Amino acid sequence: MARHSMGFNTTLLIGMAGLAAACTTPATTGYDGATRSELSNVTWTDGKPAYAISCEDPAGCQKRALALCPGGNYSTLTSENMPAAGTARAALGKPSVVVRCGS
Repeated sequence: MARHSMGFNTTLLIGMAGLAAACTTPATTGYDGATRSELSNVTWTDGKPAYAISCEDPAGCQKRALALCPGGNYSTLTSENMPAAGTARAALGKPSVVVRCGS
């Protein structure tokens, strides 16, 4: 019984270490099916790193930015084809934003 408990504890610790590592790794670039968005690393005009997000709908861009930045704290550097009241999204084209985590 003690051997089983020790094995379980070891497995639990390894799992927790893996989870901690996953939570501290940089953002995963590429396509995300949950938000239907594509993320890439870019260098903004000020020479600092930022994230470019293109999405199938504007809500996907926002969800990806919120998930990307700790606490949902990000600044939008630019946005394109984001609909406003009275505009037709289909006519605007694919939405995209460039964000930087933090304020």
